[in-house]
Amino acid sequence: MIREGLRDLAAGCESAPALLVALGAPRLRRAGLPIPALTFDDAEHRLYEFLARAHADSAHSRYNALIRRLVSFERACECGVLADAARIHAFMDAVGRAAKREIRLYFTGGATAVLSGWRSSTIDVDIVMIPEDDQVFRSLPELKESLELNIELASPADFIPEVSGWQDRSPAIDRKGKVAYYHYDLYSQALVKIERGHAQDEADVQEMISSRAIDRTRLMRHFEEIEPLLYRFPAIDPASFRRAVERVYKAEAPQQTS
Repeated sequence: MIREGLRDLAAGCESAPALLVALGAPRLRRAGLPIPALTFDDAEHRLYEFLARAHADSAHSRYNALIRRLVSFERACECGVLADAARIHAFMDAVGRAAKREIRLYFTGGATAVLSGWRSSTIDVDIVMIPEDDQVFRSLPELKESLELNIELASPADFIPEVSGWQDRSPAIDRKGKVAYYHYDLYSQALVKIERGHAQDEADVQEMISSRAIDRTRLMRHFEEIEPLLYRFPAIDPASFRRAVERVYKAEAPQQTS
């Protein structure tokens, strides 16, 4: 999205990505990105108004999601390196050495996409730890510095209601020392990505479906399970969320060529 914003901004095209880059221009310039000298004035308000025109019933949640993405990208730029598979595996080794008791660590978001081969890198590494381990928490600042990783504590359940049975559906990755690594339930991840609606998120969901990591019918069923609980997440517009899930559910699978 940031690359798209840079392109649109250079062309003078007012788009959501361009306004997002304009909003973060001072910090992005300090990080060395080629931000054009002329950007859009009052980018914060213009971005919200742009989203409100296109998505009147979900502008607030989309705006907040874009701001979170911008902040994550800025932090990654300041670290100097994006997280590729090698860095994520180095993180796994380091946490395995630091943990003094049995824990389960779940990757979600971009880290799952990178380790699954859907992307080459991600802005940050989102993790969920069960049970929480104080020794590992204390090691994270040093690991972030030494590995040049932006590590975030984030779960799909921070953004949508928790989908029951998620731990049982979480695919195992590896074990390092006392730490067992998993991908957080892919159905939960897919639902978060569908609700957020970014192009990269939509591509990730298509990768999940194409690789048969998730099934459209089960995805719809899990959405219907959490739908009555969406009132607990005021930033989500339930009707828009349902329409987005239905589009994925009803979409035809790509035709195989011989």
